[in-house]
Amino acid sequence: MKKIALISDGWRRLITYEWVNGIMKRIRELNLDAVLYQYNSYGNWSKDAMYNVGEYNIYNLLDLSSFDGIILDCSNIKEDKIRESIIQRLRESKVPVVTIDYDVDGFYYVGSDNYSPIREMVHHLYEVHGCRRFIFAGGPKNASGNRRREQAYREALAELGLDEKENPAWDGDYDYETGVRYMKEVCEHNLPLPDAFVCANDNIAAGMCAEAEKHGYFVPRDFLVTGFDNLDKAAYFRPQISTVYQHRGDIGGKCVDVLTDLWEGKQVPEHNYVPVECIFGESCGCPNSGQVDYRECVRNQIVHKVKKDEEDMLLVELEAEMAVHNRFEDIFRSIVTYFEKLDCDGVYIVVDRKLYNGVVGTVFPTEGYDWENLVVADGFEDHERTTICDLDELNHHIEMVGSGNVYMYTPIHFREQAVGYIILKNGRFLYDNPYYYDIHSSIVTRLGNQFKQNQLENAVNKLQDLYNRDPLTGIYNRIAYSDMIRSSFLEYSRQGIVCALVFVDADDFKSINDNFGHEFGDRVLIRIASVLQEECPRDGYACRYGGDEFVTFFPHATPANAKAYVQRVQEKLDREHISISMGVQLTHAGVGETLDAYLSKADQSMYRQKEEHKKKKE
Repeated sequence: MKKIALISDGWRRLITYEWVNGIMKRIRELNLDAVLYQYNSYGNWSKDAMYNVGEYNIYNLLDLSSFDGIILDCSNIKEDKIRESIIQRLRESKVPVVTIDYDVDGFYYVGSDNYSPIREMVHHLYEVHGCRRFIFAGGPKNASGNRRREQAYREALAELGLDEKENPAWDGDYDYETGVRYMKEVCEHNLPLPDAFVCANDNIAAGMCAEAEKHGYFVPRDFLVTGFDNLDKAAYFRPQISTVYQHRGDIGGKCVDVLTDLWEGKQVPEHNYVPVECIFGESCGCPNSGQVDYRECVRNQIVHKVKKDEEDMLLVELEAEMAVHNRFEDIFRSIVTYFEKLDCDGVYIVVDRKLYNGVVGTVFPTEGYDWENLVVADGFEDHERTTICDLDELNHHIEMVGSGNVYMYTPIHFREQAVGYIILKNGRFLYDNPYYYDIHSSIVTRLGNQFKQNQLENAVNKLQDLYNRDPLTGIYNRIAYSDMIRSSFLEYSRQGIVCALVFVDADDFKSINDNFGHEFGDRVLIRIASVLQEECPRDGYACRYGGDEFVTFFPHATPANAKAYVQRVQEKLDREHISISMGVQLTHAGVGETLDAYLSKADQSMYRQKEEHKKKKE
C-alpha cells in the first residue's frame, strides 16, 4: 500500500477539499492501493502569532520517511520561516514531492496553466474590445500562481507594445475585500480609470465590480474586468465575469498521476499543468456565456443554505453539550457523537494524558508532541465506537485498513502548546461545508477553557489544603478539624455509621523542650504526627489540635479496630522512646450527641491514661 501525505494550510476559515476530492477520485480510477494522510492547519487566520505556532505544529506529526509521496499545498502559508522549514524537511526526506500551485526547486509542480490564459485575456481585451490602458489587479505578491499570472500580463503588454509604467501591476490578496480596496483607492484618489482591470481571480473581480457601482461606475459601461478560477461568483455575478475555467479537483488528480509515474520510474517534467479555458462574458463586453442555469443556481443555493443551517445548528448543539460537562471524558463523548451525525466515516481524538490532570504549571510541548503521554481519548469508525486507547495500536490499525481512505489530522493546542490532534476519516461533509475551522475552533476553545478551569480548581484546592495544614507537622490543623472532621462526623451520623475519636497528648513534653531544646521537641511532634497519619485507617483524618495535642478521627469504628489503632501507634513510638497518652471514644449510631461532647470524653479518657503513665514512672 502506498502512503501519500498532503500538507495543507486552510485559506482563512476554509479548507480546500477539492484537492482531497480530486486525489481520492484519481486513486479510485487507477484502482491504486493507497491511503491519503492530510495534515491541515489554519496558521494564517489568527492574529495571535503564538496560536499560529500551535497550528503549524501539526506538521511535526509527520514521519516524512514513512511516506511514498508527498503533496505540498503551501500557497496559503504566509510565514516564510514556516514554509522554508517544511521545504527543507521535505528535501532532507528524499521522498518524491509534488507542489500545488507553488514553485520549489527540486520538487514537481502541478497546477493550472496560469500563463497562457492571462496572455489570451489581455490580447482579447486589446484586439476585440480596443483596450489600451490596463491594470493588473493582483493577489499575494509572493504567491506562485499570482507571480505567474503577473508575468504573463507583463509579457502580453510587451507583445502589444504597451509601456509597463502606464499599465501597472498591483498586489494584495485573493479575497473580495482586495477588489473593494483597489476600487476605493481609484475613486477616493481620483485616479484615472483604465480601460480594463485584469484581476488575479474572481474574488477580486467581483469586489471591484460591486464597489464601482457604489461610486456611480458600471461594468462594462465605464471599464472592463476579467477574473480567473471560474468560481460561482463569476458565473452568476451581475455582470457575469469573464474568467478562466479550472477544476481544482483535476489538480489533485494530476498530483496522483505524477507520483504514480515517479513510482514506476518514468520521466516526469518539472512543471505539470492542468488544461484551462478562457470564458468570455459580460464584464469584458462580451455576451453572457450562456453556460449557466440561473434557476439551478438558485436551487443549489437554497439547498446549500438549508444544509449549512442544519450543520451550523449541530455545531451550536455541540457547543451547548460540551458546555454542560466538566469532565473531559464527557466532553470527548459529546464531540464524537457530533461527528457521528456528519457525513464522515470516523473520528479519533488523541490527547496528552496530562490534559486530564489539570495540574497547575503543566506545560505541553511547543514543538512536536509528548509521544509517551499521547493516548486515544475517544472515537468511532464505520458506525462503531472505538475500543482503541493505545496510540501505536491506532496507527497500526489505520495502516491496516487505510487503503482507499483519507485521514485528516488537525491540531489540538492551547496557543503554542501541543495538546493532541483530531483524526477525521473521509470528511465528505467538507466538500459542501468547508468551514472546518469553526468546528476545530469550538472544540479547541472548549478543551482549553475546561483545562484552565481544572487548573483553577486545583490551585484553589491546593491553597485550601495549605490553609488546612499544620506548617510544622504537615498533617491537618485545628481549622481542618472544625471544617472537615465536623462535616464528616455529621454525614456519618446521618448514615448511622459509628466513628472513633482519638485524643492524643505527648507525655512530659515540657521537660523534653527544657532538656533537649525546642528544635528536638519539634522533631518529636513531627514524628508523632507522622505515625498517627501512617496508622490511621482508611477515610480517616489526623490533625494537630494544638501544641502537643492531636486528634484522630475515622469511620466504621469498632472497639477492636480502635484498640488496635492505639496499640500500633504506641508500640511504634515506644520503640523510638517517644511516650504519648491516647484516649478513645466511639460515637453511637442514632444518638444525638455533638462532636465536641465525644471529643471531651476522648480527652478525659486520654487523661486517665496519662495518669497511669505517671504512676508507672513513680
